[in-house]
Amino acid sequence: MKTLTLERPSRPIAASIPIPGSKSYTNRALVMAALASGTSTLTSCSPSRDCEALIAALQRFGVMIETPDSATIIVKGTGGHLIPYQGTIDVGPAGTTMRFLTALCAGIPGADIVLRGTERMHERPIGSLVETLREAGACIEYMGREGCPPLRIRSTKALHGNDLHIDGTTSSQFLSAILLASPLFNGGIDLSVVGTQVSTSYVDMTLQGMREFGISPECKGYTSFRVPADQGYTARTYRVEGDASGASYLWAVAAVSGGSVTVENINPHSAQGDIEFPKLLERMGCVVTHTHNSITVSGPRSLQAIDADMELMPDTAQTLAVVAAFARGSTMIRGLHTLRGKETDRIDAVHRELLKIGITSTPGADCLIVHGGAPHGGRISTYEDHRMAMSFAVCSAAIDGMIIEEPHVVEKSFPNFWDVLTQLGCLCVE
Repeated sequence: MKTLTLERPSRPIAASIPIPGSKSYTNRALVMAALASGTSTLTSCSPSRDCEALIAALQRFGVMIETPDSATIIVKGTGGHLIPYQGTIDVGPAGTTMRFLTALCAGIPGADIVLRGTERMHERPIGSLVETLREAGACIEYMGREGCPPLRIRSTKALHGNDLHIDGTTSSQFLSAILLASPLFNGGIDLSVVGTQVSTSYVDMTLQGMREFGISPECKGYTSFRVPADQGYTARTYRVEGDASGASYLWAVAAVSGGSVTVENINPHSAQGDIEFPKLLERMGCVVTHTHNSITVSGPRSLQAIDADMELMPDTAQTLAVVAAFARGSTMIRGLHTLRGKETDRIDAVHRELLKIGITSTPGADCLIVHGGAPHGGRISTYEDHRMAMSFAVCSAAIDGMIIEEPHVVEKSFPNFWDVLTQLGCLCVE
């Protein structure tokens, strides 16, 4: 098993770091550009493995894609006329890619596709999305566990989008998948959400992207959505916003070390839910400032515990838990029920790994209470979860002896994370 040993910086941290493009925005843009009429140029893209998986799949549908450099993707759109691929597509651990492709594959008449991934992917829920697509006329069968991938999708006719329903209580990716694929539905879509829609910030990102690519969804809060039949995506030049999820680790480094980190290429007014993370750090005692394209966090001498609702920024919950380990008092982290169906059960995983660095916590069904103290070094299991590796790596800004198992998992969303951590002054030794 590969490991990476981390040691804290030899001098106070004071750095300015440009952040790569958002994985979430890049994946959405790839789908829309593939379905658009004309050629789109996507810049400042995420270089993540998840995006690579989606690019590889779209190419099997006849989408011509070029990557002249790691941050630029040129997509020759199909106008919605995707080639009916027949075969297996393995998305690995890419959950967003799995959900988006499920809707796309269902909308390609003549396709006969098996969608599969890692062992953990085959435990992650997808039933609500499958039921909605079946309601629209798709032929989808489970090849293993009911309600989870792998899936066999055999499309014999175009989907209809009238009077559809989708469960909003499990994942926002199900709703986003349907909305992004709306040009493939006959008559557009008319969709009602059953239950309370979770992670609405990600739905906002989807709607924002659709509008920028020429489609104007009609919404009634987060309860109903309509996309008229006469609308399609239009190719464009599109600059991907910096990744607020990835930036959270850099801001956290400033918080636990008492240093200062400026993250560049970030939109302080982004629709990304994780853009609110610095406000949580501010409540813990940090000083936060921003310009039109950067946010700076300066850490205090002592962090204070807070009560935080992470419903709109679940991807930064692990980061906050690690910061809370260094705070005085007990931090309540709420709104975490979607974390149990991610790359791992993130609530239980964080609880177990905090114990390894001397910090106790109390897990609940959808919450975690972190009892702050004096963390020490420890060997961290990452559970094939990129966010476990990056969040616990934050500790190395303040303490020695952190060992991260399987450090390559960061390639899923932030391939050069360890290089960036080195730029901040943390010593990374394989």
